[in-house]
Amino acid sequence: MSISINDISKVITIIENNKHRPKNRDGNPGGLLDLSTVKKEAIVIGDLHGAIDNLRIIIEQNKKKIKSGKSFVIILGDGEHNDQTGHMREMDTSLEVMEEIFSLILTYKENIIYIRGNHDTFDERLAKSGIKQGLEFKNYLLENRGEKYVAAMEQFFEALPYFIIGNGWVITHAGPVRGGATRDELINIADNEDYRFQLVWNRLHEFRGTPSLKEYGEYDIRQMLKRLNLPEDTPFIVGHNPMWGTGNRTGIWRDIIGIKNHIIIYCSIGSPAPYLTIQDGKIKEVFGIKQDEGRAHVSLQSYR
Repeated sequence: MSISINDISKVITIIENNKHRPKNRDGNPGGLLDLSTVKKEAIVIGDLHGAIDNLRIIIEQNKKKIKSGKSFVIILGDGEHNDQTGHMREMDTSLEVMEEIFSLILTYKENIIYIRGNHDTFDERLAKSGIKQGLEFKNYLLENRGEKYVAAMEQFFEALPYFIIGNGWVITHAGPVRGGATRDELINIADNEDYRFQLVWNRLHEFRGTPSLKEYGEYDIRQMLKRLNLPEDTPFIVGHNPMWGTGNRTGIWRDIIGIKNHIIIYCSIGSPAPYLTIQDGKIKEVFGIKQDEGRAHVSLQSYR
């Protein structure tokens, strides 16, 4: 399906008019998506970073359930920007993934949810290994799609929610706000640049030294849940911070560094297309590609 500027406008309308998205104090779509009353199966896909084949495999495996409305999909942001060493300037797959996501939203409406990640921007300050991927993608789109398309894509980024409260679980791209945040603060996150930054940039404090201002720990997860009036053992699911260096190559890390009910999921190029299914409080790990099929794994250099 060829995606037009008008198509992107329709996608934005679907995102902003989601009936589970409370309005902020200005009457605009807030930063929170409250799916706590939705009892159907959730399919959770981590950061894709250009992994178009993984996205298509996962959707194909679950198409009947999505089409029938028995299941819905959550993609944790960062659909664009190949993160493999030596390929970070490659932008073809970034456009492929984003247009595939637009097509899926147009087809399945609210059954496809995409939240904002740190790579969902054209900001030139976004850089990996010295490569300004946000700016690179913008220039690529200017050359291949034009200024109006770039403006529409940027509007899409700005329309995205940042946090989801589900039926017995929560999801954001990177990690909790340090010290937690309330429901009202999440809804009105447009007024808080620091909270927006933290939800898409914070990384797990893996070591036992003094944490930086860009790191979170178990205390922050518990405080986030407490301030949202949720049980302290509520599963807290994020992407952003793959733990390839642990030796676990699946793309799913549970209870990392001993934090119970904390899950990191990553679905980038070279991974076995991992995803989670959540139904009736049960979280199941699924792999779109059998791990014995000899598929190349991601470079350890790309895990940051």
